[in-house]
This record gives sequence, structure tokens and C-alpha cells, in this order.
Amino acid sequence: MTTATKTQQPADTTPEAREHKQENVEVHVGEIAVVKGSGTLCASGIGSCVIVTLYDPTRRVAGLAHALLPSSPRPRDENASAGDTKYVDTAIDAMLERMSAYGVKKKNLEAKIAGGANMFTEFQSNVGKDNVAAARAKLKAEGIELVGEVVGGHIGRSVEFCVASGIVTAKTKF
Repeated sequence: MTTATKTQQPADTTPEAREHKQENVEVHVGEIAVVKGSGTLCASGIGSCVIVTLYDPTRRVAGLAHALLPSSPRPRDENASAGDTKYVDTAIDAMLERMSAYGVKKKNLEAKIAGGANMFTEFQSNVGKDNVAAARAKLKAEGIELVGEVVGGHIGRSVEFCVASGIVTAKTKF
């Protein structure tokens, strides 16, 4: 019998541990983070990726997803892993699941999106546009209001999301 050893990240860098810290949290490509109360969720180097933020202003619970691709290639069912957060659809599902542990209801959420740039026009890639379309469609399907967006173009961005206020700041990178 063979056994596989799962390599574990240090405890303070796993998404589960970071979800409870009240500090600045950098959310990398393919990750999500959920924070209650205070702190700042940050994402940098955003090109064709899309950032999806969800916020419950009454409970002050915030989530941020840094999704790389529009949709998961396999259909979701109760046995499918919600851990593949590099896709817009499964990242939003995972954020909703984590936020529900704080008593958040979808009807109280507001969403903002950023990113989806076409960084390399010579490649004629539509992944940025597809990421934005996937985010809009998933939010609509979940009944979550999209209250703001900074998307498209040909310039990278970084995002800061203040948990206490719900303010999302997008900065362009030249």
C-alpha cells in the first residue's frame, strides 16, 4: 500500500487561516479570501483575470476572488470540489459558501468586478472579456446585484478592498 503525503502550506498562509485574520490579505491568482469586520483584501498584477468582490454591508463580511478563467470545465454537483477557485463560477460558489458561515444571505450582497483586460492585443485573446461575461452571468444567476465595475481595456490593475467600509479601489498600472 502506498501513501501520499499532502504538502501543507504554513498555517498562516492557507486560505482558511487567512479568512479569520484582520489585516491586509494578498489574494493571488486562483485564490479567494473571506474576512469579517476589518482589514483589507488586495490583489495585484490583474490583467485578463477578473476580481469579484462580494460584500454584506450589515454584517461587514467581505469576499474577494482572483479568478483566472471563466468557467469550470466539468459540471458541478454535490460531490465536485469547490476548491478549484481559479474559475469564476467555482470561485463565486466557494465565496458564497464561506460567507454563509458568517450568516450572510445572498439577497444582502453587493458585488463589484475589476480586470478582464486584453493585455496582449496581438494574440487576439478574449479570455479577459470572457471572464467579465462569466462574472456578470454568475452574479445574475445567483441574484446578486452588481453595483460597480472597472473592466476591459489594455492596462493592468491592482485592487484594494476595505472590509470595514466596503470600498473597492482599483488602480491602473502603466
